[in-house]
Amino acid sequence: MQNIFLETLAWISAKLDKLGIAYMVTGGSALSFWGHVRTTMDIDIVVQISPSRIPELIAAVKDESYIDEDDVRLAVSEKRMFNVIFNATVFKVDFAVLDDTKPYQKESFSRRKEFELAGQPLWVITAEDLVLSKLRWMKSAGGSERQLQDCRSIMELNKGMLDTKYMEKWASVLGISDEIKLL
Repeated sequence: MQNIFLETLAWISAKLDKLGIAYMVTGGSALSFWGHVRTTMDIDIVVQISPSRIPELIAAVKDESYIDEDDVRLAVSEKRMFNVIFNATVFKVDFAVLDDTKPYQKESFSRRKEFELAGQPLWVITAEDLVLSKLRWMKSAGGSERQLQDCRSIMELNKGMLDTKYMEKWASVLGISDEIKLL
């Protein structure tokens, strides 16, 4: 599973980089960069894309994947999700369209970190923002032991390196102050 994940991640990040479309890996997909490695059923990516760039994205991936152009257009206009399935691995990439009118989304995207995968750049959510996003998801889902374990792993493995003041500020703004205290 890990090889399929890495192959798909390298493929889609190379496509986005070549097009100059800004993105960041998030969710369980980003966990291996900041916490423990665990199996995930898809790759989660936040993408900054305007309607005018949709034809380029479609053209770049359509011969190697399943992508629904109408779904992409609707997702971009409504700032919601769309997906691509890479034919070589049959692994799904979920794209969340960045809504830069939302202060936290804009801030977390601006803080993304560059890593390297297969000799090419790979943009990943920061450890702090990954914890915050997982806590938000946990709260909206009514609790999740997996998300809590993921957050604790990130906190433990990055102890002393996290900007806790940033995390506390945004936890308050996002309404997850109680959840962050669980860590």
